[in-house]
Amino acid sequence: MRYAELPQHWQRIFALEWLSVCKGSKAIAAVITDENGNIISEGRNMTCERTVPNPAAAHAETEAIRNLDTARYPDKQAYTLYAGLEPCIMCMGTLVMGGIRRVVIAARDEFGGAMHLIGQSEFAARKGIRVTWLSDGLGDMQRAFQTVRELLYNDDPEKLGRMLRDFSVHNENGVRAAQTLVRSGRIVQLLDPDAAPAVLDALAEITEKLNDGLQTDEPG
Repeated sequence: MRYAELPQHWQRIFALEWLSVCKGSKAIAAVITDENGNIISEGRNMTCERTVPNPAAAHAETEAIRNLDTARYPDKQAYTLYAGLEPCIMCMGTLVMGGIRRVVIAARDEFGGAMHLIGQSEFAARKGIRVTWLSDGLGDMQRAFQTVRELLYNDDPEKLGRMLRDFSVHNENGVRAAQTLVRSGRIVQLLDPDAAPAVLDALAEITEKLNDGLQTDEPG
């Protein structure tokens, strides 16, 4: 997997995630496409920025749905929301109420993910929301981006450890790849909002070696 090989919507998601990392926020992003695959809205995590009055609520999927111009794009049945990470309970509720009926997700989130709750609500279940879970390749990249962010900014060792264990449940090699890249020192040179392609390619290369059982310069 390389950045140039990804569909446009996934390229945009990882570009937005790296922008969030460079601004200190979480590496989570989402886009909404129309029936032709064109991106018609996008959102990224901004929870560590003061660009909105209440940044705690500035989650990626919620922002993408809030930014969607339904007057310009009124055909709700044509929308597909692509999410790097499984939406949390707030974002799940927002997509139910915001007219999203197709969701494609790269990485599962056993700790904060809430898509299973749709089936537990008669109201939500009647919306007929279809959820597609993608292969571990994109999930590894999602968790790798998140791990890089936490290794750069999270100064609470106990919390960091808990988070990385959570990230590793389904995507251990993505976490290990990020640890390797950060330890190498190369990440400092990549802290530029335009460096998402180089970051993803570096992480993908390390992940491929891990998947093949090859040795990497990994922290002990």
